Amino acid sequence: MAETAPLIERSTVLKDLVRCLRDDTRSGAIVVGGAGTGKTAVLKAALRELGTRRHVIRLMATPALAAVPFGALAPYLSRLPDRELDSYAAVVGAMAGSLKSEAERPLFVVDDAHCLDHGTVGQLAQAAATGAASILATCRPGPMIPEEFLSLWDDGIIAKLDLAPLTRTGTHQLCEQVLRADVSPWVSALFHDAADGNPLMLMSLIQHARSTGALGCRHGVWYLLANPDMARVPAADVVDRQLRSMTPEEKTAATIVALAGPLSLAQILQISGPKAVDALDTAGIIAVSAGHHRLVRPASPMVGEIIRLRVPAGRSSALRSSVLSLPSERALLPGAALNRLRWSLDCGVEIPPAQLLQAAVAANTALDPATAARAAGAIRDARFLPEARIQLAYSHFIAGRRGAAAACLESAHPVPVGRSSYLAALLVARLGSARPDRDAVASTQPPGRVPQEDQRDEAWDGPWDEGAAARVAAEFLSRTGDSRSVAADSGLRELVDTPGTPPEIRVPALSLLAELLSAQGLLRAGLRLDFEAWNGACSGSQGLPLMYEDLMVRHCLNLIGAGDWDGLGSVLDDYAAREPGRLLYSGGMLHLMRGYSRLRQGRMRESLAELRLGVEELAIADPLNLLPFAHAVAAYAAAAVGRHYEASQHCLAFRLSDYREPKTLRLLAEAYCQAAEPRGGQEGSGESALARLADEALHEGLRGVETDIRRIAFRCGGVSEADAEALALSSRAVDGPEARLLESYALAVSASDAADLIGISDDALGGGHGLLSLEAAQQAERILVDDPDRWRLTAVQRRVHHRLVEAGMSAQLEVVHSDHGVPLTGREAEVLELVSHGATNAEIASVLCVSQRTVEGHLSRIFAKLGVGRRADLLGHGSLDLET
Repeated sequence: MAETAPLIERSTVLKDLVRCLRDDTRSGAIVVGGAGTGKTAVLKAALRELGTRRHVIRLMATPALAAVPFGALAPYLSRLPDRELDSYAAVVGAMAGSLKSEAERPLFVVDDAHCLDHGTVGQLAQAAATGAASILATCRPGPMIPEEFLSLWDDGIIAKLDLAPLTRTGTHQLCEQVLRADVSPWVSALFHDAADGNPLMLMSLIQHARSTGALGCRHGVWYLLANPDMARVPAADVVDRQLRSMTPEEKTAATIVALAGPLSLAQILQISGPKAVDALDTAGIIAVSAGHHRLVRPASPMVGEIIRLRVPAGRSSALRSSVLSLPSERALLPGAALNRLRWSLDCGVEIPPAQLLQAAVAANTALDPATAARAAGAIRDARFLPEARIQLAYSHFIAGRRGAAAACLESAHPVPVGRSSYLAALLVARLGSARPDRDAVASTQPPGRVPQEDQRDEAWDGPWDEGAAARVAAEFLSRTGDSRSVAADSGLRELVDTPGTPPEIRVPALSLLAELLSAQGLLRAGLRLDFEAWNGACSGSQGLPLMYEDLMVRHCLNLIGAGDWDGLGSVLDDYAAREPGRLLYSGGMLHLMRGYSRLRQGRMRESLAELRLGVEELAIADPLNLLPFAHAVAAYAAAAVGRHYEASQHCLAFRLSDYREPKTLRLLAEAYCQAAEPRGGQEGSGESALARLADEALHEGLRGVETDIRRIAFRCGGVSEADAEALALSSRAVDGPEARLLESYALAVSASDAADLIGISDDALGGGHGLLSLEAAQQAERILVDDPDRWRLTAVQRRVHHRLVEAGMSAQLEVVHSDHGVPLTGREAEVLELVSHGATNAEIASVLCVSQRTVEGHLSRIFAKLGVGRRADLLGHGSLDLET
């Protein structure tokens, strides 16, 4: 990166540093930070700010010169005879004479002042203390700071400025600066966690990931295509130099923490003394947590991987023996267990198959398919082969190799009854129609024959009986079927209400039941069960790969349906902050949920931006099969903001996809896609296709989904009185405040009551339902187009504009599409015929047996469709319309 590039999150430090150097009452400053935190960059930037007005003397500080008395001052003492270089008094005299001869007070600049010899430090400190010179130095933290410099700081003679690691926001800015393009937020989140915000490590990781293909640019945005090899980044040399400078005791402690960590502080102190631990902590090699249970782990995953790669096999085996002799903790952390498994496999140690299987389960649950495949592939015991092949199948599935997953699952039969059969059934449902790819798994398949006799999963006897596992598998599979929701409802309730049902069965069943109730319009009951399921998500997803993400998707959809935008944001932000390692496989899900919530709020441009990221992330990794839904929602958002070509591309991708998600989402996705397509698309008229989808949802008892689809149809224009009545009827069957507003909205549109629509718009905005607020305002505007009191139209147009601006949308965006050019309905044609012959509204109402308000509504829609503004323009129009 160019030296003139702006420093990320260092502007405040730089400003303070320049101010100190320009302050005549101070004698300089020292910049303190760990290796790679950007000390040198800050120093150079400060010198550029100072310009040429200061007389700068640069001193070289290296480990080699540290062993030479006054080695860094050698260029400055060039006039001193060689025989006097060893004389402290001669050096002091020569230094003092040189400083007096300077026309102005010089500035000594030293990078890596911790490498200065003691004599040079003393001379610089004395010069600063007497005001004969100023110093600008960088240094590593803690005991590596020269004591003389700390004394100057304590006395207020020089300033000390500390550099902290970059925040996640700063990491994202650095990624975009290095890559010179937009970057997916999950790239920066993963990299920030890997490098712990260290700028040098981050830049090295970015460049290495780009050169190896782990980073890829798609449509102008950089995405992570695979986990980068962190141990082989160019900046690993920095860690190598630190390791070489360590004492044997420090190097042993650092190696053990990298191979087996996290470990308790008590365990580490049995291997090395407190001084070594403090030195490693100060050097940024390890990190010691605060609190009662103090844990020691590598300072960052990158540092741990770099050290791990550099340990010779013989030394690794010897260190493993010493770690095994330590008193064991009550329970290993998941990260420690997987680290020790990798360590044992690297050492060629024979590991019990039960332990390998347990590690494979933990790795798959943590979305670490590489470690899971390695552990499962090492199992040779025929008794454990079915379970091993199921875990191997999951590792392939998470990594996107569906054919290989199907082949592994096929080879696992017969599967032991119990937990294993449950896991296999879940994966069968996820795989759908994927065909086995046997060639892809030949190298990873555990050897041996699966025993053919009936088996039980002995580790999971008790509540995991055959009936329970079979029932829950059947219910999971029913998500993709076409059975009536009533049958699924009763089956899920049986699982939830059966005493002793394991949480791994009950919690997913609760979540599925909550999803079904919400789709049926029973939002209150659905939310209650959903929160119960979400509160048990950790226990309910234990040992079940991807189940936590499944539960999260359904929880987010329920929050979106309830309009709980703050709650949704908290869930998404918390997941992204706590689970950065999972984002390679789940990042697309987060973008989709955020984008869909923006769409439901009416913030279409923000929605499209999020959905674009979501579509690309899901194209890279989509273990939950969310990409088709993302395409459909993105198509709708793109069409809403006028990007019709982009919308057509998303529609095409949706049509070509194999969507096996539950009917609740499939019907909604079809509706969004149909609404985004041009009129007369693949399934005929848009209105008739949406009506068919809404009727299908009604037939399945999914009143909530039906209401959403009829609402989408409402926005597409061409709304008849029957459509309005159908929307009012369906929304009446749905719980919640938004449904009540929606019912009133449909009735007001049917009656062409602009005043009611304006009130509904205000109420919807106050309740956080931005899209409904905008729809009602635009419907009122459409009705008032031909109102003789133009001030009413102007007032509503101003209201619509404010609604659009508040939603962060274009002021010209049309959520409710114009009816101009849309064919008249049969009833509208009757009204037009009567009007064209001069009939009044009262006469028309009497002839058609409807109210006058209904007639006014028909006339409003006729005006919009024919593009006329006055009643007189309709005279003689009816006969012409009937003739055509």
